Amino acid sequence: MVTFHGRRTLGAVSALLVALVWVIHGAYNKLLHGSPRHLAIVQSVPGFDGAMGEHVLAAVGLLEVAIAVWVLSAWTPFLCAAVQTTALLSMNIVELSVARDLLMWPAGLVPLNLAFLALAWTAAATRERGGFRARLRRHPLAVKAHFQDCLTLTYAVPPEILRPLLPPGLELETFRGYGFVAVALVQTDSLRPAGLPAALGQDFFLAGYRIFTTFAVPGGDRLRGLRILRSDANRALMVAGGNLLTHYHYHHCDAHLESSGDRLHVRVETPDRFGDLDVTMDASRATLPAGSPFRSWREARRFAGPLLWTFDYEPETHAIVAIKGMRTHWKPAPVSAAIQRLAFFEQPEFHGCTPLLAAAFHVDDIEYRWERGIRYPLGRQSEGRVF
Repeated sequence: MVTFHGRRTLGAVSALLVALVWVIHGAYNKLLHGSPRHLAIVQSVPGFDGAMGEHVLAAVGLLEVAIAVWVLSAWTPFLCAAVQTTALLSMNIVELSVARDLLMWPAGLVPLNLAFLALAWTAAATRERGGFRARLRRHPLAVKAHFQDCLTLTYAVPPEILRPLLPPGLELETFRGYGFVAVALVQTDSLRPAGLPAALGQDFFLAGYRIFTTFAVPGGDRLRGLRILRSDANRALMVAGGNLLTHYHYHHCDAHLESSGDRLHVRVETPDRFGDLDVTMDASRATLPAGSPFRSWREARRFAGPLLWTFDYEPETHAIVAIKGMRTHWKPAPVSAAIQRLAFFEQPEFHGCTPLLAAAFHVDDIEYRWERGIRYPLGRQSEGRVF
């Protein structure tokens, strides 16, 4: 497997070679007239003879130097590669059409330049991973929302099952020999960028699957938070926006909520079936499930979620992105939950274990805010496999 540092080295070397070629052709051959043949090729184009050809040659030279700077900047590298492809192949067509006799190797011109473009696209592919797309998914906007209802199911899972699901930099939080997965079922109102009025927000249902983890800030404190494995939402706009701005793995779902007195019934259906669930909550009865590792609701409340922090992993730059959340009136109430179906644990990663329902909590009428993501680069010692 190619590591992040290997990709970064490959991208930097490829970009340097590509930029060097553009600089030689642009600065030396054209602007400094190091190769008179280039001027002759331009002046052979109808309308570009004499002084006009010299002006055009200088403009092309400046363009090629600008491309070299663009390559080295790593700004929108895929667009840069596309521009290089268009420019180079266009020049090849002109050269082969009107100046074939001035070319050093007409038969090899296109194959040689295709090889060069392959190098340019390699540089783009290995550098785009840390470019604009990666920065966009760092939770770049502060966001506000209102939780109308939030039911959280906490499952106890053997640590050896959960640890392989965590990226580099995060450590599994354990208690009495278990790691924990929170399944949050939230009816969300007015989700919108902070600063916008609630009327412009998005109402939707969200099902989120998170692992309780900790993260040691380089040179700082240890943060306690959640690593999101999967999110299901019943609004296409939320799915698209969530996958554009986060690494929360959004899927579209159909959700049905029925509330009657102290009871809340939630049913979710998803195309891949791994987000399917059927749960009934009863707020009038609050007993810890049989086999729960928690001895009291006070112990269980520590794993009620959501927590102060949520963690993303950015493979493009081998970094953790931490998103701080702030909430009001957070008083999770113990409830009982009857689980008719919860397909998330039917995935291959959980084969061989039977997750235990450890606790269930309900909250309502909560104002919530997520701050912009903070990126923490990881050291080489934190490299590992990412699922």
